[in-house]
Amino acid sequence: MSKSKQQEAEDAVHTRPKVDVSAVEISPNPAALTDSLRLKVDFHLEAPVANGVWHIEYLADCVTKHPTIDILSNMQLLEATDYARGPNEFQFSIPQIDVSGIQSSRLTNCGLLIASLKDDNEDIMDLRMVIQVSEQRGVLQRIIYSPLE
Repeated sequence: MSKSKQQEAEDAVHTRPKVDVSAVEISPNPAALTDSLRLKVDFHLEAPVANGVWHIEYLADCVTKHPTIDILSNMQLLEATDYARGPNEFQFSIPQIDVSGIQSSRLTNCGLLIASLKDDNEDIMDLRMVIQVSEQRGVLQRIIYSPLE
């Protein structure tokens, strides 16, 4: 990599605001895989973020990295928000997770729920939560683990 390209890459890393996540609430948890999902994230920003947008996806099988479910695909996109320097909060909820069309054998595995904060220019942070799915009495059940625990 040329020196100027390397410097640009280093500058880009340094311009991203530092994000410290202080709390993650996931409910209901545990629950049936397709049940509703509510996520609340408390975080602190080192610098303000203009037009911050959260993208939520479920990587059903993190071993093979397939398939990925865009949780917002059937919903209106989350609105961009200006986040101030200091403490902030993000909340998200959906009535159900649609896993239709995915083989249950791919779902009974270790997956990831990924909440990504982005701005107009770049990814700022990926909050990754492990999801363990198992079959219990004929129903797929999920447990989502907070990355802070």
